[in-house]
Amino acid sequence: MKSSAFQRVAMERALQSVNPLWLLMCAVCLVTMVVWWGLLPKAHQQWAAQNQDLKTLRQQIAQAPVMTAVEAAPAMEPGLAFQAVLGELAEVESHVGTLLSLSQILEMPAVSGEYKLSCEAATRLCRYRVRLPLVGSYLQIRTFVEQSLLELPFASLDELSLRREGVASDELEASLTMTLHLAYPAQGLLLAKEGAP
Repeated sequence: MKSSAFQRVAMERALQSVNPLWLLMCAVCLVTMVVWWGLLPKAHQQWAAQNQDLKTLRQQIAQAPVMTAVEAAPAMEPGLAFQAVLGELAEVESHVGTLLSLSQILEMPAVSGEYKLSCEAATRLCRYRVRLPLVGSYLQIRTFVEQSLLELPFASLDELSLRREGVASDELEASLTMTLHLAYPAQGLLLAKEGAP
């Protein structure tokens, strides 16, 4: 009986002398090793599968037929390709009407505007500058700009200035300057258009 009591007391002293942090560290190390050795083979298999997929893709890319841009599109002179994306000078009133109707749809009608046409024979390019004053919310003005550039892809936004009367005001006064880039017309049409803004 004395020996069992002695063993029990010795065991209690041994447990009391062990630092709990060491036990915690040993448990964390043991769990880490189990996870490491349990997941390592799976990760190795995934890496091998991904490596094999990558090799297959490289082989497919190497064997794929190469089509150059010259073969894909018919040959066109650079000047003609540029002229193809420009708007038509004969339809300039329709383009301005698109801008004005868009401002009407967004409930911020432009009551006045400035319009100026300039053409350069050397570059075979006409520019029709449109300056519109608009009053509306930031969202309305932003939508106007985005929609006008989508509907008129040959237009550019050159200038946008915003002004607010007061801090509490939701309405902004905007001054927009857009340029419609148009193809240079035949000589007779240009003379007729020079008289009208």
